[in-house]
Amino acid sequence: MTTASYHHARHPYLTALGAAACFSGNIVVGRALQGVIPPFALTFWRWSTVVLILLPFTAAALWRQRAVIRRHWPLLAALGCGSVTLYNGFFYLGVQHSSAINAALITSSMPLLIALCAWLFGREPIDARQWAAIALSLVGILAILARGDPAAVRDVRFGGADLWLLAASLCWALYSVLLRRSPAALNGLPFLCLTSAAGVVTTVPVYLWERASGAAMVVTPTSLGAVAFLAVVPALSAYFLYARAVLALGPTRTGIFLNLSPVFAIAAAILFLGERLHAYHLFGVAMIALALLLNSRGGR
Repeated sequence: MTTASYHHARHPYLTALGAAACFSGNIVVGRALQGVIPPFALTFWRWSTVVLILLPFTAAALWRQRAVIRRHWPLLAALGCGSVTLYNGFFYLGVQHSSAINAALITSSMPLLIALCAWLFGREPIDARQWAAIALSLVGILAILARGDPAAVRDVRFGGADLWLLAASLCWALYSVLLRRSPAALNGLPFLCLTSAAGVVTTVPVYLWERASGAAMVVTPTSLGAVAFLAVVPALSAYFLYARAVLALGPTRTGIFLNLSPVFAIAAAILFLGERLHAYHLFGVAMIALALLLNSRGGR
């Protein structure tokens, strides 16, 4: 699959929507694994599972593109390290020692960070409509997290773990900008397999250091199932869809969709856990929907 085929995807906005839905499981499951799987062990085993799943289907294509891989290996290694080792490792370091509300608040800054990085490093202009979309989506997220009470957000206290979440968000923003520079001949599942493998390699030293410090994974059916879920849904499916959306829409337009992830998580809680739907949920979703409408106007 080439870059051109990404750009001619029939439904790029639905692709970005699907990526946001898949990403929504990461924060909840990652938070639940505190004390069960250390951050870099979770990163290592999650992405090793992704590579093992993809390799049988992509090995032939990767071998055919070995010249392209040799030519672009610094960029591919940077994409793997940024998206796997740094983003995942920092995210799990933060989310396992912070609150879910703090994590959602900080990661809601991703669309803004992506837009700023795209402007600074990718020379991608940001028009007034996109700024308005970013602001509206942020208002929607804050309304949901505050449960309709602005004092709830004002009283949130941030600690050292939240700095890891902020660092993770920045790494994801830089990864989103670098994605558009990926070689046209290497896309789709082969690209995902290769960058995942690069990320696993760069995670190994930190994972070994983590084990030497005494942090070890508790192996149970639940922990193994969680690793499998994180590998298939918020990793394999989400990264593939996100890469397609970025190549078709650009990092700024695609990034705004990330603020739908908490909405999907809330919807799942209402549907499957019996939580109640409140007016502030509807207000927040309306703001995000308006942001996405503004974001899509004038696009392909």
